[in-house]
Amino acid sequence: MIRCSNFPNKYLLLFLIFILVTAACTNWSPRVNRYGLPEHKYIYQKPEEVDDGWETSSLTMEGLDSSKIRDMIYSIVNKRYKGIHSVLLVKNGKLVLEEYFYGYNRDRLHALHSVSKSITSILVGIAIDRKMIPNVNKQVYEFFPDYSDTHWVNQKYDITLEQVLTMTAGIDWDERSKPLTNSRNDIVALVSYSDNWIRYVLNKEQVEPPGERFNYSGGLNILLGGIIKESSGLYADKFAERYLYGPLGISDYYWHRHPDGTINTQGGLALRPRDMAKIGYVMLKGGNWKGKQIVSQEWIKQSTEYHVSGDWGYGYGYQWRIGKTVINEEPIRTFFAWGRGGQFIFVFPTLDLIAVFTSSIHDNILVFQPFGIVTKYILPAALPPAPNGEAIKLDSEVLEEYTGRYVSKGDKIDINIRKGEDALYFRVGFREKVKLFPETQSQFYGSSTLFGDIQANFIRGTSGRIESMVLRLALTTLRFDKIS
Repeated sequence: MIRCSNFPNKYLLLFLIFILVTAACTNWSPRVNRYGLPEHKYIYQKPEEVDDGWETSSLTMEGLDSSKIRDMIYSIVNKRYKGIHSVLLVKNGKLVLEEYFYGYNRDRLHALHSVSKSITSILVGIAIDRKMIPNVNKQVYEFFPDYSDTHWVNQKYDITLEQVLTMTAGIDWDERSKPLTNSRNDIVALVSYSDNWIRYVLNKEQVEPPGERFNYSGGLNILLGGIIKESSGLYADKFAERYLYGPLGISDYYWHRHPDGTINTQGGLALRPRDMAKIGYVMLKGGNWKGKQIVSQEWIKQSTEYHVSGDWGYGYGYQWRIGKTVINEEPIRTFFAWGRGGQFIFVFPTLDLIAVFTSSIHDNILVFQPFGIVTKYILPAALPPAPNGEAIKLDSEVLEEYTGRYVSKGDKIDINIRKGEDALYFRVGFREKVKLFPETQSQFYGSSTLFGDIQANFIRGTSGRIESMVLRLALTTLRFDKIS
């Protein structure tokens, strides 16, 4: 037996250092080996087939470029992308990639945040299909006769269910200009301080005509949960169990609720990533899952149509965002659910492809990482290679014309374009310098870790000077005015 008093101090110190390093690696490394040390290599394995309804296949069997997907996972394992907890891909109806990081696994629930909104929209569609709700044109105040003392009901606000679904209700609501640490942020005031969530929202005043302007409002989704309860007699969680989760074979979930029973439909749901992929596949297949029509094809169509311009230039449907891009000269359309902290369900209908991400990144530019991963690795893996393009060389004086400050007024995004030796560049916060190389006199291209492939088109006015820039990135297109 070795007694501690006889154990050399230097070995004890080395042993303690090893324990501390191992613990740190376990906590901070995307993957660790059996010794608790960082694992930097990656070998692809076909997902395991278990009794949850998913058929599995390999990347190559379903026509995906496995080398690009390996490069993607390698970049996550080696921390080029931060805080990614899972990436799953479904191609041609089969689960072909299932990777977890930071101790997560297929059986662990993950908080979805605002992905909850998109799933709540499906529940509304089911209620309409089953004639519990007449249609999207019904006035919202009519669902809440017990709240006759609130502004919405007392004054019979002319706000329809569709305007709640598209976040165009025109009410006094602010959850974007103030941080989530500020109790005056409406979503914080609602969830953390309000005794009655439904009453809080119904007491918000109408300040502009409904149907005209998108204003992101989690409170409106709380009303959707209330409408489900008033129409069906079931809270949203039990309604989902009966009409959505049950048919999909989703047996494990958590949904946060207020003490009065109201379900936090705007952001309180937790699911397993494989079950998130089921939601995406139902949307892809027009509401169908393995021959069962879960929600009508018409509802899926309405939900994923462009109804209004949302934030960051994305279209907005019924609680689903709509985006588009061009990859390898191929136009790609997507609709997707997006939750705070980097939770995503991407659906690419023309490619028969679903991509699911869970992450833990809050309130900074890194939440855009999945867009970069999708456009840099996943979509190119599903498409034929692009023709090789070559950059041209522009004189320094020509490059200088494009420099200056550009502002996207609607989204309040500010970009400073600067000149390098043979290219333009701009910075994404303090994290990344993005270079833009000229393809023509007015079109430039580049690549970003956060946003993936980028294309910038500069537009001249009648005077011949550069007046604006159209920037394609992160599955959207934004227009910027040059102001200096």
